Amino acid sequence: MTFRLDRVFASPWLAAGGCLLGISCTGILGSQDDGGQGDWSQGDPEQDGSVASDGMPLHHMTASEYNNTVAHLLGTRLRPADGFPAFGAKGFDANVNALSNLSQVLVQGYYDAARTLAADAFSNEAQRAAILVCDPAEGAGDGCAREIIERFGLRAFRRPLEAAEVDRYAAQYAHAQTTLEMSPVEAVQHVVRTLLTSPNFLLRIEVGPDSERSPGALNGHEIASRLSYLLWSSLPDEALFDAAEGDELATEDELQRQVDRMLADPKSAAFFQNFFGQWLGTRTLPSHNADATRFPSWNDEVKRAMLDQVNAYFARFTTGGRPWSEFLTTPHPESRLLEPVYANDPEGAREGFLTLPAFLTLSSRADRTSPTSRAKTILEQLFCVPMVPPANVDIPELGDAGGDEGPVENVRQELEKHRASPDCAGCHDVLDPIGLSLEHFDPIGAYRTEYPNGDPIDATGVYEGVEFQDISGLMPVLVEAARTGSCPTEQLFSYALRRRPSGGDRTRIKEINARWEGGTVADLVKHVVTSEAFRLRAKDKAR
Repeated sequence: MTFRLDRVFASPWLAAGGCLLGISCTGILGSQDDGGQGDWSQGDPEQDGSVASDGMPLHHMTASEYNNTVAHLLGTRLRPADGFPAFGAKGFDANVNALSNLSQVLVQGYYDAARTLAADAFSNEAQRAAILVCDPAEGAGDGCAREIIERFGLRAFRRPLEAAEVDRYAAQYAHAQTTLEMSPVEAVQHVVRTLLTSPNFLLRIEVGPDSERSPGALNGHEIASRLSYLLWSSLPDEALFDAAEGDELATEDELQRQVDRMLADPKSAAFFQNFFGQWLGTRTLPSHNADATRFPSWNDEVKRAMLDQVNAYFARFTTGGRPWSEFLTTPHPESRLLEPVYANDPEGAREGFLTLPAFLTLSSRADRTSPTSRAKTILEQLFCVPMVPPANVDIPELGDAGGDEGPVENVRQELEKHRASPDCAGCHDVLDPIGLSLEHFDPIGAYRTEYPNGDPIDATGVYEGVEFQDISGLMPVLVEAARTGSCPTEQLFSYALRRRPSGGDRTRIKEINARWEGGTVADLVKHVVTSEAFRLRAKDKAR
């Protein structure tokens, strides 16, 4: 089945395209009904979680996927998607790259990138040789051109080309020579450029093993693409193409074997950088800034080291085999560049994700910590507990709720003023104990014992009946919540299916989470990719 980009773009449905709410702020981790912690959409009330009631929507590649795909397809070092328009930093990129976000600017970007990429590939001897699997010499007919089209097209479209498609591109090859007066090699370059603007390259199109638009099994090449874009953010390799061609991906054993193989490949770095980086927000660290006048050790080199460290931390739970139950307690990867940040740590001050400099920095303001923001980030992102700001309430910044003007020094004292407001007290009573437990760590994650004005840090609190002196005393509560919660399962399900979970997914996610039991991330990936939701194609709603 083929698509034309101009027709897709012209489709009519395409053009249609502080203080927190106390009343909904229970603050009880994992307290939602039937274990679900995410922000579930209502979905179809008739959906009961049976086979493929919702599937993967039609969408275009993310910037990361586009750059990785052209790198592995062409061998290029160019990153044209870095200049494509972005759709915001919240949530998973793939979930906002639905076809309804396909703009004229992006379409033009695709055309420009295709021209540049094709020219780059044919100007480089090694890249050109990889495409020209035979010599399309003058007078040799179109036999060689057809072979090139079939082989390159298989990788570009992530499936074998149909006979009619091969005929059409072969005719274009001939037209380029006879009408445009191109040489055989130039004509091949012309065809490659055209293939790179096809919706079959740019979009993730799934039609299943037959032409019927009804729920059913995906074909082997579609499963291969789902796997490769989940774990590599790129196209399948030869082994995955071979498995697809041999219909080997129809079995759970083969899917699990492929997961192990693919996670062992260096390309799996894209998985933990994109999945964790988008879920937990660490991919925004390059654009975050701290006040270097107040924190002299802050610079771009330290920022880069923080990102490298947190990615190395994520790798321990993907390729390193650590169980998810240790995500909040695992020792940190060492970093020479971050030694100044760790220099004042007392023994036992840090463990796990929440005391990594990357998390502590991102959940702070440039000039001071923000306990409310830190707690909100923990609850919303790590535990999938939604926190909704109150409507029609003027939420003051810290320092504006009374007292002298000037920079906030003692954050705990300022938060007490917020809790004095009935509109704010409900959620601050929940959020502040969690956030203040981390108050020993400054806006770049360095340990401190006092505020800039000399006031001693007070990180004590009570949460769910547990008294603690600092984050180490609160950690057992958070570890237990992470062990019994379903947030990682919800997030990976959403990332793999490229959409937010709907009401019909509740049963599926509960079943996957029960089988996983907080094991390794590799185990969770296997449970997701062997589920019916991942292996079956859904009802076609607007393709």
